Amino acid sequence: MSADGRFVAFHSIASNLVPGDTNGAADIFVHDRQKGDTERVSLSSSGEEGDSHSVEPSISADGRYVAFESAAINLVPGDTNGRWDIFVRDRQTGVTERVSVSSTGEQGNHHSRRPSISADGRFVAFESDATNLVPDDTNGVRDTFVHDRQTGVTERVSVDSSGEQGNSWSEHTSISSDGRFVAFHSIASNLVPDDTNSAIDIFVHDLQTGVTERVSLSSKGEQGNGDSFSPSISADGRFVAFDSNATNLVADDTNGARDIFVHDRQKGDTERVNLSSSGEQGNSWSERSSISADGRFVAFQSIASNFVPGDTNDAWDVFVRDRETGVTERVSVSSSGEQGDDSSILSSVSADGRFVAFMSLATNLVPDDTNDARDIFVHDRGAPLPCPWDLTGSGSIGAADLAGVLGCWGTYTPADPCEAADFTNTGDVGSADLANLLGNWGPCP
Repeated sequence: MSADGRFVAFHSIASNLVPGDTNGAADIFVHDRQKGDTERVSLSSSGEEGDSHSVEPSISADGRYVAFESAAINLVPGDTNGRWDIFVRDRQTGVTERVSVSSTGEQGNHHSRRPSISADGRFVAFESDATNLVPDDTNGVRDTFVHDRQTGVTERVSVDSSGEQGNSWSEHTSISSDGRFVAFHSIASNLVPDDTNSAIDIFVHDLQTGVTERVSLSSKGEQGNGDSFSPSISADGRFVAFDSNATNLVADDTNGARDIFVHDRQKGDTERVNLSSSGEQGNSWSERSSISADGRFVAFQSIASNFVPGDTNDAWDVFVRDRETGVTERVSVSSSGEQGDDSSILSSVSADGRFVAFMSLATNLVPDDTNDARDIFVHDRGAPLPCPWDLTGSGSIGAADLAGVLGCWGTYTPADPCEAADFTNTGDVGSADLANLLGNWGPCP
């Protein structure tokens, strides 16, 4: 999804989204939510459709550039490697280029997958089994790379701070807005000192300084006692969201399920975010996070049924956690708030956290969904309140707001003004809301 939520990139096997789709393969499309237009972008620069599948799109902040992986061999001239490659389509000029190449332009000798593109479209991070994208790639495993579309330089990022290659595989990149920081997960044990947990960890490589650090750690710096996966990095590279089986990253992690965490690289703190608004841990699995530009909002998918009231569909749902207010809400719902009748997964959140795109098998999220197929949806959470605890609109949280919470204590009826005091969205005003207000006492942030 583009930064403002206007453009949504996705792959689809559907043949009726654009005219002339006759290749019988998955293609990459971009939907303009403002104009209602859908265009296919997995095309050659001359407009020829790909002769094989294209998947896993990543879109730039303004929606102009779309990176994707493809097995097609006719998107650019000289594609003779018979492998999945990474391409970038410029929707403004109509030019498609291959970026899974060496700094001299040599095509990769093995598959390249799962791109992540920087905000301006200049840098593309990806994983590859190719051994010829950089010199001295002799580890015989999958690595992570960044290609600079402006200079043509390709650099390996799954290295330690001295530039030594990883001793095992690395994959699943997420690149910061300016292309400086790249997060990825890896089973390699030599990217940082004292990596002795024999587990998949989350790392961030700084392309400016060359430093690689591990972020799947507790706030005390303790390494995780289980595998961690699928990082999502904030615009400035400060916050990294990821899912983990580790039980020692935060205190009181006793649910025995995969959870979602956010690590603050500036402070060194790690927090769990797949919690109910009252702080209750999930009663089942959560994974695949997507973090907003400023790190405040984290979208994720979960089969847990105790994050929000009325979760009775026994299906994967998509949730958004507001790390500032502590509120968790379900977004894989219809416009009237009805829960999906099937699973929803693979979320992507806009820069400000307002819009969340996701894929769903549910048939009741919008009217006339009769295709019996997975579809892409966007939920509009509405413009976030800058200071929800300021019930009086004074610009700060104080005694009058406290009185408002205490005056609304207990349950309320729908559309009751007291709903504004239910900061945790539990259906009543209680101790969790009081704690939320007191925790934000003083001037609005």
